[in-house]
Amino acid sequence: MKILLALMALSAMAFGHTTTLESGGFSSGFLHPISGLDHILAMVGVGMLAYASARKGAVLLVAFMGAMVVAATLGFAGVEFAYTEEGILLSIAVVFALIGFAKKISMGAIVAIIAFFGMFHGFAHGAEFQSGSFLAYMAGFSTSTLLLHISGIALAYAYAKTAMKKQTQLA
Repeated sequence: MKILLALMALSAMAFGHTTTLESGGFSSGFLHPISGLDHILAMVGVGMLAYASARKGAVLLVAFMGAMVVAATLGFAGVEFAYTEEGILLSIAVVFALIGFAKKISMGAIVAIIAFFGMFHGFAHGAEFQSGSFLAYMAGFSTSTLLLHISGIALAYAYAKTAMKKQTQLA
């Protein structure tokens, strides 16, 4: 019972979206993706997937970020987008599942999936913006997103190096 209560108390930390709207410029946008575990996991996962795909991984980063910026603009403009939080949470599971199959699925399919989920993240960013410079805000969350992607690439690289070292020691 204590574990259940602890998990329920921590569950709010998993979402980067509250009923409060974003305001400000670059710094507010920069902090948005790193303020919720949902964005952190998905964006680091995209970086890990880019490394694991071993085929033009940068295309995945561009697809995610491009779709994210387009959807953020739509969210800012007031366009409705259904199931945003569900899409963000599903993106985490799908992105990490794709890591294991990155070399077996066509790059076109992976890019389409990543862009699709990038829209959910972008919409959440744009729909929550309230005042200030939206362009500065977008520059902030785009920069933060790119840094999270690069962190994922670095994490996957470090893991691959460690795994190769252990394999060599066992041989």
